[in-house]
Parts: sequence; C-alpha cells; structure tokens
Amino acid sequence: MCQLPTASEAFGVRKFTWAEIEKSVPHNPTVATLAGQPAYVVIHNKVYDLGGDFVRWHPGGAVAISQLGKDASGAFDVFHKESTHEMLASFYVGDLADTEVKKPNGFATDVQELRVLIEKMGLYESNKFWYFTKIAQTLSLAVISVTMLALFGNNLAGVLSSALLMAVFFQQCGWAAHDFLHHQVFENRSYNDLVGYMIGNLSQGFSVAWWKHKHDTHHSVPNVYDADPDIDTMPLLAWTEHALEGFADFDDATLAKFMVNYQPIIFFPLLSFARLGWAVQSVLWNVKGRRRFDAFPTSLVTELALLTLHYTWYLGAAFTFLNPLYAVFWILASQCGCGLLLAAVFAVNHNGMPIYTKEEAKDMDYYQLAIETGRNVTPTPFNNWFTGGLNFQIEHHMFPTIPRHNLPRVAPLVQSLCKKHNVPYHTTSLPQGLYEVVSRLSKVAKKARHMRRN
Repeated sequence: MCQLPTASEAFGVRKFTWAEIEKSVPHNPTVATLAGQPAYVVIHNKVYDLGGDFVRWHPGGAVAISQLGKDASGAFDVFHKESTHEMLASFYVGDLADTEVKKPNGFATDVQELRVLIEKMGLYESNKFWYFTKIAQTLSLAVISVTMLALFGNNLAGVLSSALLMAVFFQQCGWAAHDFLHHQVFENRSYNDLVGYMIGNLSQGFSVAWWKHKHDTHHSVPNVYDADPDIDTMPLLAWTEHALEGFADFDDATLAKFMVNYQPIIFFPLLSFARLGWAVQSVLWNVKGRRRFDAFPTSLVTELALLTLHYTWYLGAAFTFLNPLYAVFWILASQCGCGLLLAAVFAVNHNGMPIYTKEEAKDMDYYQLAIETGRNVTPTPFNNWFTGGLNFQIEHHMFPTIPRHNLPRVAPLVQSLCKKHNVPYHTTSLPQGLYEVVSRLSKVAKKARHMRRN
C-alpha cells in the first residue's frame, strides 16, 4: 500500500533527520570547505543551509561554523535581534521531521519564560549616563598616568606608579569595549561599534575584528574542547586531559611537556605576557598576508589607522617624558601589569570548570552549557569594578546583551531557575576562583606525568 505524503511534504517542505543534518558538515569546516556545498543548522526546529558563501556574507563571520550540524536555537537567540529572522528566511530549506523534534523539557521552557520576564522588566535597557561616567572615569586613569610621567619621569617610583595606572586603564578599557561590542549600550549597533573602535583600537590597542571573532566563538561554544579558542592554549597550558593527546602535533613536544609539567608554577608569570600576545595578534590580523576577512568582516583602513594612533600616543608618551631605559621599563610594566589584571579575570570566568567534548556538548542545551561552564565571583563593589561585571559570568553568557549594571538584578532569577532544575550554579570568591584554576592545572600536570611513566 502506498504511503500518502504528509501535508507539509505535499506543499514542498522538505523534512530532515538529524543524521542528514550532521552528515552535511565537513570534518573540519572552514570557509573554503563550505563553498559549493550545503551545511545545515537547526533553529527552532527549522533547518537552514549555511553552506556556500553564507559565512562571507554573515555579519558575525565564521562564528556560525561553530553551530553547524547542531541545534543553534539558543546561540541564535542571544546574538540576534528578532528582526534577523526575516533575513534568515532566505536560507530556510525545510523542517525537522516530526519524529526528530526533541520534546521541550521544563528547564528549556523556563529559560524562555525568563527571557520574556527580563524583557518586561526592562533589563535590556542601558543607563547611558552610567556608561558615560564609567568611560570618563576610565579615561581619567590614562590622563593621570601620563601626567605622572611628565611630573615624576626621573623617579623610578613615579614611573612604576604611572605604569600600574596605565595597566589598570588598559584593563578597564577592555571591559568597556566588551560592553559596547556586545551591543549592550545603544539600540543602534553601529553606534556601539563606533565607540568600541575608539576604546578597543585607539585606547587599548586591540583589534575589534580580531577580538570579535575570537570572543564570539568562545560565547558560542564555551569550554568545548577543540572548539573554544579560549582554552586552546597548548603547548603552553593544558586545561583538560584531552589536550595531552596532542603532544605529538607540536614540533617541539619536549617543550610542550615541560610547560605542562610545570604549568601550576608558571601560570601567573605566563599571564603577565597575555596582553603582549593579544596586542601582537591584533596587528597580525590586519597586516598584509595575515588578513582574516573570510573569518570576520574587517574594516582594514579603520583598524590599522586607529591601531597606529594608539601606538603613536602610547609610545609617544613614553619616549617624550622618559629617558630610553625608563621608557622601556614603563612600557613593559604597563603591558605585563595589564596582562595579569586582564587574564586573572578571564581565567576565573571559565578555567577549572567542566570542559566538554564536541560530542558531549552537541546534545546539551545552550543555556545549560553556559551555566555549567561558567564561574561567578561574589559581587562586591571591588569585584564588580575589577572584573568589569564579568563576575556575573553565568548571567552574561546567558544574556550577553544585558548591560552590566543590570546583571545583579538578573542573578537571583537565574539562581532560582538553577535551583528549581538542579543545574549546578557555581559562585566563589576571587581568591578561591584562582585557587580552583591552579588546582585544575595541577591535576592535568599530574595526569601528564602519569601518562609518561606508563
């Protein structure tokens, strides 16, 4: 007996299975390997083809690749406005087969209700005066730092004090740029990007395009091994036992084994060079031969012009008011000091928390992944300022466009949700968080030594 087509099939709507969706994704998807072939993703049970030239067109660049073959509903919701659905319709190719649709669980339903509640409470609305004050306070740090160079440039203590102030300035610029580039402040995203360029490239010396590509991918797949760039730190640091399997992939495996063996000891010294490394990556992203236009839309002229202006005022201040020896000392102290201040916060956010393989993360709810891989730091006036609001890391990952000054109001709602559904919600003090990070490094180092003995 012939099987009659379903109503949707009769009207030409293709039905997909998860096997078809997963099979469409190349083993190592890149802009090049996706050209000329379909690559499917699921958003609210509808299937979209992100193959071909989609990544080159996508305003968010290659971050979309991290969601291929998966249910990207959560990631799509937190990164896009409602109006984006209209643009996405051009890439619609069908629906999930009825037998493939996952039954909504209580947690997922409550998360959507929480999103609606937060919207009704007006927590996505920013206080423009709060941000104006924050930027003014941050810029004053740079003014005071350079003034100290002019007044006390012949005194080592004065030079060191100025360098530490500049380090704090760079750190706080990082948090401010982070807020604007997550579109927390203005409804118009172009305004957010404009301020982001001024704070990120001009003031701090970090490329906006480089940072967005790296950071958005991290948000898309937090603590997912071989996917999250923030935990891709081999051969210097290994955050999971899975990373130890890759020793043979490095030209100097002996160096990698040495670094991992002593990583609990060298962790903090390494952090001091983090800013220097990121500054170099920012420049390399934009120079000829190292452009990443396919990975993320890059305004080359804007990026390079503002980075040039950054180094003009920064190096100009050093060598105008200081002798060459003190100038080099001031530059290294401000760079390394900022590296410690920035990386200490980044490390506490996720390092030492559960790390999942791609296979394990595939079936996890986006919001559950955000909660279980994040670590909050107890809110105090100092912690809120020092971390730039990233001590509410869990809430930030669930709702990245909520202004940081509203996150304290969101936290109790998320805690209540987690308690109701027995989802782990982890909060520590800042020292305890750093201790947990070093403990994870020690555990992986011990595992590495055990593997070599066997």
